[in-house]
Amino acid sequence: MGLFLCAYALILYDNVHVMRRVLLLLLVLSGSLLATAQSLVINGYVVIEESGTEGTKLTISRNGEHTEERHLDKRGKFDLKLALGADYALSFERSGYITKNVTINTEVPEEVVETNPDFPPVRLIINLLPFIEGPDLTIFEQPIAILNYNYELDDFTFDKEYESSIREQVNRAEQDVRTALTRQSADERAREKLFAELAAKGQSSFGQKRWEEAIGFWTEALQVKPDKEVEQRIEMARKELELERENLRLAELRKQEAEQQKAEADRTARYTQLITAADGFFNARSYQEAIQNYRQALEVKPGEGYPRERIIKAEEAMVLQKQQQELAAEKERLAAKQKAELMVRYNRIIEKADAGVKAEQYTVARTLFQEADQLNTGESYPQERIKAIDNILNSTKYQQKLAEFKKQKEIAEQEMSGKNYAAAKFYFQKAMGILPIENEEIGKRIEEIDRLIAAEQTALIEKQYKEQIEKADKAWKEKAYAVARFYYQKALEVKPKDDYASKQLAEVEKHISDRSEKTVEL
Repeated sequence: MGLFLCAYALILYDNVHVMRRVLLLLLVLSGSLLATAQSLVINGYVVIEESGTEGTKLTISRNGEHTEERHLDKRGKFDLKLALGADYALSFERSGYITKNVTINTEVPEEVVETNPDFPPVRLIINLLPFIEGPDLTIFEQPIAILNYNYELDDFTFDKEYESSIREQVNRAEQDVRTALTRQSADERAREKLFAELAAKGQSSFGQKRWEEAIGFWTEALQVKPDKEVEQRIEMARKELELERENLRLAELRKQEAEQQKAEADRTARYTQLITAADGFFNARSYQEAIQNYRQALEVKPGEGYPRERIIKAEEAMVLQKQQQELAAEKERLAAKQKAELMVRYNRIIEKADAGVKAEQYTVARTLFQEADQLNTGESYPQERIKAIDNILNSTKYQQKLAEFKKQKEIAEQEMSGKNYAAAKFYFQKAMGILPIENEEIGKRIEEIDRLIAAEQTALIEKQYKEQIEKADKAWKEKAYAVARFYYQKALEVKPKDDYASKQLAEVEKHISDRSEKTVEL
């Protein structure tokens, strides 16, 4: 009903100030409704070393009263939405493991909720260790972390003072638990099992003639425990490895000798191929390609003299050929340059003349077409366009457009005298759209109108800007940084490049931390 009355008020009152106040009321009402639905998201994982998390229980208490129990699956993942304005206690438990507790206070000032209630989620990673007799575990009877809202940072953050007071005790207790668990491990059985596995792997590799691999496995087995039989097997594998390496060395020597003989034959064939190709290029007066092939032939057989002699002759012929080509090219260039310069001038004039026709400036266009025709380029286009322009200027349609142009210009001047600037600009632009014959004069009149309209708009902007700055400065003095940021941003929406609002917003940001997702391992 209240929203209906406000909308009705917008229709009744033709007053700018009343309309703004009603819109502001609507924003406040809708902001209040949204703010009541806000919550803080807590998510994360429970981690248990060498075991799944099935059977882990998450107990949630609110304001000292038990509210919910959740049994986590094997992934250990949990997602919570905690309503604002309450004290919560989270307890992570599993049979046979040490329980860990976290305290969260979600109280947030009302003005912060109304202006910026969206808080990023907080992720918790909870490590649970097995319970064992002996170490002092009393530190886990109190919360291992406290999360609450920080007014100056405008975000939820963990209580650093509390964390620093208990962190050393928690770390010491967890290290004591791990040390006690290590002492109970069956080291001896693990060593026997490892020795047997390594010995078996070595025997398998030996049977497959992978001598180095077998030696490696057996050497690792001896590091676990000494054994005479394994030492004998290592010696056997080493002898087999030496014999295999010698056979490979002899085979490699035979292979290198065969490759050298083949390489020599390939060089001779390649040299002959390159010389044949080079001679062909030389005879075809492709001297650069000939030189390239002669040089490649020298790379194949550096001691040959024939390629060197042919390179010298090809270079001399190439110099002469280049001189002849440059002389012919210069003649062609000069002729083309003269023709190009004439056509550049002709095209420049034609371009201006065509633009004049397009802009309906027919008298100017006709003069330019006559100038282009006098260049004697052989083009018939200028004479064709002159005839077309004469037909347009003598047409009834053009005369009617001229009369309509004068009419619209006269109406524009009347509207200008009555200070109806938008209407005056409209009729001036309409006149320009009919005929562009007085564009420069009309353009100056439109510029004058734009200056008058801009002056009115500037006055309105200054008033809106002043209202937002006064609210922002007031919040700044009261150290309500989140509220101050809101109004400085509103001021920058009115004047985006304002130095004062930008500098003040930067100062506010120094007192408010960036809201970002936080991951904390506990």
